[in-house]
Amino acid sequence: MSSPRFRVGYAFSPKKERSFILPSLLDCAKLHGIDLVRIDPLIPLIHQSPFHCIIHKLYDPSWIQQLRDFTSQFPDVVIVDPPELISRLLNRDSMLQVVNQVKLPEGNERIDTPKQVVVNDLDVLVKNGLHAFTDLGLKFPVIAKPLESNGSERSHQLCLVSNDSGLKGLNPPIVLQEFINHGGVVFKVYVVGECVVCVTRKSLPDISPEDLEKLEAVSSFSKISNSGTPVDNNEGNVEMPSLDFVMHVAAGLREATGLRLFNFDLIRDSNDLNRYLVIDINYLPGYAKMPNYEPFLTKFLLDVVHKRSGGGGAFSSSYVNENEVVFC
Repeated sequence: MSSPRFRVGYAFSPKKERSFILPSLLDCAKLHGIDLVRIDPLIPLIHQSPFHCIIHKLYDPSWIQQLRDFTSQFPDVVIVDPPELISRLLNRDSMLQVVNQVKLPEGNERIDTPKQVVVNDLDVLVKNGLHAFTDLGLKFPVIAKPLESNGSERSHQLCLVSNDSGLKGLNPPIVLQEFINHGGVVFKVYVVGECVVCVTRKSLPDISPEDLEKLEAVSSFSKISNSGTPVDNNEGNVEMPSLDFVMHVAAGLREATGLRLFNFDLIRDSNDLNRYLVIDINYLPGYAKMPNYEPFLTKFLLDVVHKRSGGGGAFSSSYVNENEVVFC
């Protein structure tokens, strides 16, 4: 008897589809009984079914309403993930609040978030200068981030602000987040259901008081940690966070958000090496930058559809790359 096949629909922007639905993923999924089917958000879902599962990264209200209407008729179809849970990560003010819900076992390593303030009106800061800025509990340098984090080009327009004159050209609403020296390294932690992968990426270098005086008032940078360039652990002497710590933080965020496909950016405070900070959380990120992402995503989808159908798992664990910091 032939093995069952499962239809998994995906609804992405064209850009997201090009970077995520690669031929290698389609082949890996197909080999293990998963047919990835493109969903046209302009056509009613009912006319494109059946689906065993739907994954998506669209935020248009009409699409969200489509999903609600569809799930009311087909409650057995698994939606990864519910829009109401994803929405929390689309706002950089609410995004990091979930970190406070993460409970860690006793140990030296601690989890934290940077100080940050939402600014809707820059005139007050610009007019009152440094005094108004310090009243917010911040000090320069800071990273200015758009309040919205919805995957748009604008949401990635981050900049480093070194003094009060650099605030003038910013476009509110924005989040001003304290800059913490972290050795020029960010740990990108990818969560795929129960699997967690931690990789190192280059980040902004440490800034001394002397360096701060030499910086331009505002310096734009674009997704430095997303460049896909790993840090050379030999040259940079990068010490990875412990696997237990990463797993506990990932599990805590998974529980706090209710989400199954996300990543978070983790940095280590250069002045306190036991202090780690979550600086960003992203829904359904660029998994193609993750080593061997195809088997991880395929395993996740198989787990989802088998649980839905009451079956057991059917994926070999031999796909786990032991050279990465991985846990499944």
